[in-house]
Amino acid sequence: MTTDPVLKGDVPVNTSVQDEFGLTEVVKSLSSALAQRISADGYTLGIEGSWGSGKSSLANLVAEDLKRFPQHHVLRFEPWLIGEKHALLTSFLGELASQIDEIEKEGVGWLHIDRWRRFRARSNVASLVRKYGARVGTLAAPIGSAAQLDSTGMTLFTAAALKIVGTITQLFGKQPSLDQLKSKIATGLRAIEVTKPGTRITVIIDDTDRLEAGEAIELLRLVRKVADFPLVAYVICFDASILAKQITNAYALESDDGRLFIEKIFQDVIHIPPQEPFALRRYLKRLLTQSFAAAMAGTPDDSDVRLRKELLFDRWCGLLIETPRDVVRLHQAVAFSWPHVPVGSDFFDFVWLQLLKLKSQDLYTWTRDYLQNIASYRDAGRPGDTEPLTEAEKLLSILKVYRWDGRVYLSGIDQFLPGLRSISIQDEKRKVFEFESGELEGFERGRRLGSPSHWRNYFAFDVPSYAIRDDEILRFRQVAKVDHKKAAEILMAALEKPHERPGHFVDVLLDRLIDNAKVISKEESSGMALAFAETMDEVAQRTSQVRLFGESEIWRKTAKLLRASPPENFMIATKRGKSINWLAHILRDQGFAHGLPAGHRAYPDNQWLKREELDLCIRVLTRRFEMVGMRSIFALPAPLDALFCWVQLGNADDVRAKFAEATKTETKLLKALGALCGWSNSSDRGVYHPLVEEYVTYFADPSEVRKKLEAIATKNRQLAPLHARAMELLELWEPARRQVVVDADVPT
Repeated sequence: MTTDPVLKGDVPVNTSVQDEFGLTEVVKSLSSALAQRISADGYTLGIEGSWGSGKSSLANLVAEDLKRFPQHHVLRFEPWLIGEKHALLTSFLGELASQIDEIEKEGVGWLHIDRWRRFRARSNVASLVRKYGARVGTLAAPIGSAAQLDSTGMTLFTAAALKIVGTITQLFGKQPSLDQLKSKIATGLRAIEVTKPGTRITVIIDDTDRLEAGEAIELLRLVRKVADFPLVAYVICFDASILAKQITNAYALESDDGRLFIEKIFQDVIHIPPQEPFALRRYLKRLLTQSFAAAMAGTPDDSDVRLRKELLFDRWCGLLIETPRDVVRLHQAVAFSWPHVPVGSDFFDFVWLQLLKLKSQDLYTWTRDYLQNIASYRDAGRPGDTEPLTEAEKLLSILKVYRWDGRVYLSGIDQFLPGLRSISIQDEKRKVFEFESGELEGFERGRRLGSPSHWRNYFAFDVPSYAIRDDEILRFRQVAKVDHKKAAEILMAALEKPHERPGHFVDVLLDRLIDNAKVISKEESSGMALAFAETMDEVAQRTSQVRLFGESEIWRKTAKLLRASPPENFMIATKRGKSINWLAHILRDQGFAHGLPAGHRAYPDNQWLKREELDLCIRVLTRRFEMVGMRSIFALPAPLDALFCWVQLGNADDVRAKFAEATKTETKLLKALGALCGWSNSSDRGVYHPLVEEYVTYFADPSEVRKKLEAIATKNRQLAPLHARAMELLELWEPARRQVVVDADVPT
């Protein structure tokens, strides 16, 4: 039993054990400097790096390492959690007061704790800081405009942000000024160092990238003017481009002024060391191997798998993975979804797709749309004349960002998606949807991202409800092998399954079976043929898919499946199967393949019934037609298929005689002619059902039939149903002005 990986999210490193990028020495040097070399006057240090570069991790490691120094105290302040810029100062000074409380309390025995509490309540440093915080929080005003900035850029952080002295007096009466309070705090802190030498407080402030402009300005005012106390050093993590933009926007400064402003804030700035691409890839491989060891190992002797693995990590990750956060986010995206992807899917295809989703949204969207179009190929769909060219141009414009448009083959994208060889190898063609022989079949067998049957598995959190799982396909095959009646029940259950398109799940099931036809055994195929012979007439009736000569998509696919994976002893299905209409469709298909009726072209590649077996099956089926009678044939879902199977492959004279017998009365004739109506679709009429004269010729004299039809229409004017139906059939009558081939229904 495997255990799915724990989802941790984008969590910074907290201990040196987790250090993947050699920050340990940097951390030790930095923490030593903070603990031993910062003067008692205080200090402001910046840790600068882009989003996701590891600022938070470095700050966490420094905080951990500072524990080596007993007299050093660390305060973590999270301004992003405050939510109100005017509360930043009060909140911070309250936390600083609590930290000072702990420092002052150190060394006080339990016998003297009450005396220490009374002292703290009257005059200790912590109480002064709290009083200072309350005053600053009450009097803080909105940040001033650019006009308040003096030439040094520092006026912003001083009295311009506070009320005038008169206001202070009105609120508090004769109270110490802010400067006096601040001076007392400074004196108290220096006194602490006298009694506790080496005492220092390092305030680590992270997540400044997430602050709004006003909050960022308030934070800078805090560290440089409001709370620039002795013994206190500030370590602030920031992204220079973001902080400069925040300052520039807040004060409508020139673009360069924001960066100059930053220089006045920090006494020194430590830049996060850039991470080499190989180190990032190594980190990603380690995380994925920890979570998915078997999938990462792949198939050692499969050169295609090895190539895709190298392309994924060395080229695509080397190009798109830029920071440790990118690595963590990609690993977590894979860890979140991969356990819910159907077993047998391709791991490296999935990681590649998640990488695009995180780092190249345009290419991700193009890939999704491209795969949707590939899926239509199963249903004999084709792109428009210009689509291969326009889609290629879209792809090249996206790859141009990564400088792969000139030599697409260097990207190896054709190893992840089918139909791209021409654009990869012969750039002048600039076409997609150019599939090599057997290319799509290879993607199908591997259940790859580019498989028309499996691509959706890679995009949904789980398999969509309208898809069919691989284990359902396997179960149907196994059941068909041993019990065709249970296989028939599975088909009917799929037919009953609700969907906006009736028969959708049977259709998809056949698609998937066709994709795997090469691995279907004779026993499985024979059981499927028996199951089809039990169910396909009802499927056609309930899905209303039949058009002309059994041109139901589902029937067409069953014929294609039987050609690709021939069953044994089809005679059993012909004798026992309830679906005589479908059986007629299959035997007509095999008749055409053998060049029947006599004198027509044969199609050997489509033959799976031997001629002897075909002749026997035809005799059996035509006897069944005789037994059920002509009128029952008229009621079938695709009567033309059965009628032409009978008249073309059986005894034509006998069929014509039975047709005449079955059409003696006016009502019976109208019923028979309705069964001979075909199917057509035109731009001006839409879908309609013509009564084609050539069809009538096979069963009766068309001129005689038309005379009878006109007579019925004339003499039954007062008998509405017969008159209306006769008039309708006369309107549908299509004269013999073109050759209609009824024996060339050779499925591709």
